[in-house]
Amino acid sequence: MKRLWTFVMLCAWATAVPFAAAQNDVSSVAQPIVQAVLFYSPTCPHCHTVIEQHLPPLQEQYGEQLQILGVDVSKPVGQQLYQNVITYFNLSSQRRGVPTLVVGETVLVGSVEIPQQFPQIIADGLVAGGIGWPEIPGLHEAVPNLPPSAAPATVTETAVAAPVATEATGGVGVALNQIDASTMATETAVAATPSGYALAWVVMAGMVWALLFAAWRLQQTRAAEGSWLKTAVVPLDTPLIPILLLVGLVVAAYLSYIEVRHVAAVCGPVGDCNIVQSSPYARILGIPVAVLGLVNYLVVGALWGWQRANPQNRQTAVALLLLSLFGVFFSIYLTALELFVIHAVCMWCLTSAVVTTLIMLVVVSGLTKRPSGLAPKLAG
Repeated sequence: MKRLWTFVMLCAWATAVPFAAAQNDVSSVAQPIVQAVLFYSPTCPHCHTVIEQHLPPLQEQYGEQLQILGVDVSKPVGQQLYQNVITYFNLSSQRRGVPTLVVGETVLVGSVEIPQQFPQIIADGLVAGGIGWPEIPGLHEAVPNLPPSAAPATVTETAVAAPVATEATGGVGVALNQIDASTMATETAVAATPSGYALAWVVMAGMVWALLFAAWRLQQTRAAEGSWLKTAVVPLDTPLIPILLLVGLVVAAYLSYIEVRHVAAVCGPVGDCNIVQSSPYARILGIPVAVLGLVNYLVVGALWGWQRANPQNRQTAVALLLLSLFGVFFSIYLTALELFVIHAVCMWCLTSAVVTTLIMLVVVSGLTKRPSGLAPKLAG
């Protein structure tokens, strides 16, 4: 009897130990995972914000249960994959731009949507058993060593967080922990079209000539009347200013919309305004340059209206003159950045530069032209 009891205990122990070991192995290896694809550009400030500020805390919180594949849209393969996303998910023109995060059947665009919605999607996905790689056409062909899909079942630990950048794909896919600040700071070689460069140089030359003309005109007025402005100020009632202001406001408002909504701009056949808009120089002290341009046009319009109603108020005339001159100087600075630093040309920006220059010429001509019927001062 004693031997039989000993045999039963040994059998029970022999059965329980492997079962417990198997249970421990399953619980330590199998786990739900959420997998997502992030489309980014190295020159996109909003991509910097998402990758450097919003995603690392999530990666730290979920560890191996969160896999994010980064795809650089500045590379040919990455750009093609992004176009596949636009077609497959039928993205409207207002929702095209980077950063774009694709998780399951959900597409999040911009540095506002991603941090607001992605954490809840992760939590819900893990509860549901995981979210696999999105069905982006060509993704697995472009990144052949992509870890297996995590949904709907769990995957083993060996498939987690494997680097996926290869020479065959040109580094189109990288794991999140490989997209650091040094990678993001790498400038992509983007060559503007020759026609874009030529047009930018023409606009630059025109702005310099306009400033020289303004300086000559102001100096002539000062020599004739002892003041930079004409003695008898008349209202600037030319219809050119409101027309130019309207064009400038439309351009600045469109670029502001692009910047605030984080969508791709319609650039036309010359240049690449999206590269210019996504460069670090598109903001000053955190404020988009396009928004500053919009404010500039509104202030110029207000000063013009006040000067037209109160032509004898020389302070308003001086403020209008100085603001229009500063606008041309600033436009020269921005155009120089496009030519020598960003190496991309923005047609919208060049249009705004031309409008700003024309406004300055009209203002200078109007405030320095001698009113009809007044004889010039005689010396002596």
